[in-house]
Order: sequence, then C-alpha cells, then structure tokens
Amino acid sequence: MRVLPGEKTAQIRSIQKHDEDFDLAIAVDRVGLALKNVDVEDLERGAVLTTDPSVRVSKELKTRVSLVKFWQAPLKKDVVIHLGNWMQFVPCRVEAVSEEADWRNPLLALTLEKPLVHFAGNKAVVTYLEGGKLCVAGTAPLP
Repeated sequence: MRVLPGEKTAQIRSIQKHDEDFDLAIAVDRVGLALKNVDVEDLERGAVLTTDPSVRVSKELKTRVSLVKFWQAPLKKDVVIHLGNWMQFVPCRVEAVSEEADWRNPLLALTLEKPLVHFAGNKAVVTYLEGGKLCVAGTAPLP
C-alpha cells in the first residue's frame, strides 16, 4: 500500500480489531495494523494508506470557498487559514483572491504548508484560527 503523503510503500503484516486478529477490514472498521517497510517516524496524524490510484496529494490548490453566513469580512491575500479533510488539518497561505461579484464565494489560490491527501470533489472545512470567536469560515471543494 502507498503511504501518503510521501513516496513510501508499506506491506500490511497483520490486522487487529478490538485485540482480535482478522484477515481483512472494511472502511468503517477501527483497526490496528502491523506494517512492514515503514517506520513509526514516517507516519503522522492524517497519513493515508491506500491502493486507490485516484487518491490525490496537493501542495497547492485553486478552489472556490463558500463562506458561512456569519463570516463578516472578505478573505485577503497573505492570510493564513487551515483546511480540514479526513484526519488532516493543514495550514495554508492565501496567495491570491478573486472575488468577482460575491465576496462570500471567492476563488482562492492556496499554498499549503504540507501536502493534503484527498479525493477529487472532497469538501474541506476552512477555518481561521486568529480571528476571535468564530473559527469555521466555510467549506471548499478539493480539485
């Protein structure tokens, strides 16, 4: 299996669910895995193990954000926001903003601090952690 983000490949030696050995697991199972060819230091929160070739890894994104109705101001260039997808929470810098007619649905060019693993069409949660009480700014479809 590919270990994303990164270039490592791991082999699954065993699978456990609730301290019992199993031959397979499905998407909703909470499992413990014994992995070969990868060290614990190579895995961090949000690491994805997959054989699916459609899983993407992005370091830069262009996406149209839908801001929540309680958000009070347009997003600006050079602001740091965070994208949440699966178990990942990645800081990113707004490199460019194209508001067109509606500042609540801007097209953003983002540079991510570390790679984000996702499927095309996933919807990421956009948060702004330095603005006071409201942290959730909106959502953004991932390309």
